[in-house]
Amino acid sequence: MNHFKEMNKKEKIFAISFLLGFLIKYNIIMLHIFSVPSILSIFFRNIAFIMFIIYFIYPIVKKRSGRLIIFIFSIVFSFFFLSNLWYNRHLGNYLSINEMAVGDTYNPIGVVFRHVFNVYDPLFIVDLILMGFTIKITQESGSSLKSKLSYNRMKKIKTGAIVLLSILIILMGQIFITNLAFGGFTPVELYNNSTPGFVNVYGVIPLYTFELLYDYGEDDFEIVENRLPETETKLSDDDKLIDDYSNIIVIQVESLDKKTMDYEYNDKEIVPFVNSLKEDSLYANDFYAQHVNGSFDADFSLLTGMYPVNRQYSFREHDMTQFPSLVNIMNDLGYQTMAFHGNDASFFHRHEAYPELGFDKFYSREDYSMDDREYVIEDNYLGINDYDFLKQSVDFIEEAEEPFFAYLITVTSHTPFTFYPEEFEQEEFEDLNSQLVKDFFNSLYFVDHSLEMFFNELEDRGLKNDTLFVIYSDHEAAIETPEYSSSVNFNVDRNIKEPEHIPLLIKHPDLNAGKIEKTGTITDLPPTILDIMGVNNIPDDFMGYSMLHPEDKPVLFIHEIPQILYQNQLFVNEFDEFIKIGHVENLEQDIELDTETKELLLEKIRYSRDIKQLRRRNE
Repeated sequence: MNHFKEMNKKEKIFAISFLLGFLIKYNIIMLHIFSVPSILSIFFRNIAFIMFIIYFIYPIVKKRSGRLIIFIFSIVFSFFFLSNLWYNRHLGNYLSINEMAVGDTYNPIGVVFRHVFNVYDPLFIVDLILMGFTIKITQESGSSLKSKLSYNRMKKIKTGAIVLLSILIILMGQIFITNLAFGGFTPVELYNNSTPGFVNVYGVIPLYTFELLYDYGEDDFEIVENRLPETETKLSDDDKLIDDYSNIIVIQVESLDKKTMDYEYNDKEIVPFVNSLKEDSLYANDFYAQHVNGSFDADFSLLTGMYPVNRQYSFREHDMTQFPSLVNIMNDLGYQTMAFHGNDASFFHRHEAYPELGFDKFYSREDYSMDDREYVIEDNYLGINDYDFLKQSVDFIEEAEEPFFAYLITVTSHTPFTFYPEEFEQEEFEDLNSQLVKDFFNSLYFVDHSLEMFFNELEDRGLKNDTLFVIYSDHEAAIETPEYSSSVNFNVDRNIKEPEHIPLLIKHPDLNAGKIEKTGTITDLPPTILDIMGVNNIPDDFMGYSMLHPEDKPVLFIHEIPQILYQNQLFVNEFDEFIKIGHVENLEQDIELDTETKELLLEKIRYSRDIKQLRRRNE
């Protein structure tokens, strides 16, 4: 502590600001972002950090060049911290190298400051402000030099060696004891089974190093493909619920919360047309998104019938010809298959993935006329607005051979929700205090108007009556304000990305309207569609279950810590153990997963992770 005593007042402010700022941010990363299981290991690691900083970092605080190095490190570390904090709020995971390197996003600055920024976040740069104010102080006359000369050099070297050895003993002991408590996994096993566990044992820098080597390098890590779990391969019966060769239109609506259904503000419905569709549809009351890495997870789940996996950028990294494909099934049944998206074809690497999945045609921004638009929005980085996108898509659909399978993805209601015409600002929403919520409601109202036009156009052209419509959302809008909250309320005892509640409507003239009470997710849509069509046999790799079956099945989300939602109770899987961590508000039940269900879920998790490693794209 002699180094600290020799500092002047401003140097002490600099030193304390650095120490506290680093420790606070580091512990938030560990406890909040990674939700590490062992607090004891964090305690010992903090002791090691404090020892290292006081003995090896504090001596250079006396020099202005030393303070500058420390200040630059603090800026970089703070940027890393805030990036992970904001990413965690938005997607519930840590910001991986994969996402940093290839992640696609819309207007990231707008998303951060309108969507995930918290009014308390500026507190996390207070240490930088204090350090910045004291970095330019001049060194006091000769005090440092005299103190250095007064120390016995050999004694300092020996003390430093003892301190460094003590730090190494603490860290190595912490690694050994923590890993032993977790089950004695190898680093590869721990990395694959539990990112929080890996970080808890080895730390954050080793995680990113390991990710770089394991996911990007010419690795020598052995990947053993687990056997395919026994899933549903035969549906309820051979009866068709709709006419043979009915057309199929699947619409994936951007950021449509389940809560917006029948939602009114100042007696104004947010999505009046979609609400009207619900009256004549099969409507799933407990349907959830697959949103582990990004919006493309919804595409992947629908088109392959599999689960997206954390840290896997599916369409970029994997050869989609090696995965099961709902599109190919439709092709084999004689359908013309088409995908529609108003943004660039390369966005989320759909230009590679969609042909590999078997689509006959993929219509993207390049195929739509930006001149022949009814609504011109100057800031068109999202592509063409939904009204003109859907209107022009009808022309393409009309030209298709019947029967057809059409998959449309909307974009207008994407965060930050500013991509709608000014004339669609609704007077009833004007008194909302949150501009974010106001824009969200207005953008959804415009999307709803666009969908109504789309259905009317289909009817006018004779393309509606014998068509199966499936409408759902890619994920929630992730809005949390006093005026409006996207999510269904969960009571949970840790920081996780809670399951995202979205609507599901299935409509056809031959289908009886009603509620589907079974809990499901987008992975369940491929077997559901085939079940409606009377296709009895489905691919072995389809991991979902038909939503038409009455038996409730656990719903799986393979985040960093896999989550299981079953009968409104939320479980996580850590080190092959299933732990109940919460429930939907007011719906707590004393329910446990039976042994057979646990084994099946573990097989699905292992298989999904391993298969994504084995079927990488060769580039």
